[in-house]
Amino acid sequence: MTGSLGSFTWNNGGSDSPWLAGARIRVGAGERLTVTIKGAVGVATWTARRVPAGATDGADAVGLGEGTGTITFQAPPPGNWSAQIAVRFAGDLGSATYYWRLDVK
Repeated sequence: MTGSLGSFTWNNGGSDSPWLAGARIRVGAGERLTVTIKGAVGVATWTARRVPAGATDGADAVGLGEGTGTITFQAPPPGNWSAQIAVRFAGDLGSATYYWRLDVK
């Protein structure tokens, strides 16, 4: 499922966005989730965070994981969450945030 694109920078341009609800997916608590970036763009760093579904900002966001390269982390506990994945692309190409609405059982 393709995530909802929020703020991004690319090729000296970009756009700013508030926290989004995200594209809805159903997952199991603790399930390993992996985000794949289409195309030949590498990931330098990434950070995953969550807030309760319906929140409009990340002021109380809880971390889900961070790293370099492959984006993979465990689903949060049962509930309805909005997850934000912030990605900085390799080669200083830019950055982007993606959102998913996680319905966790």
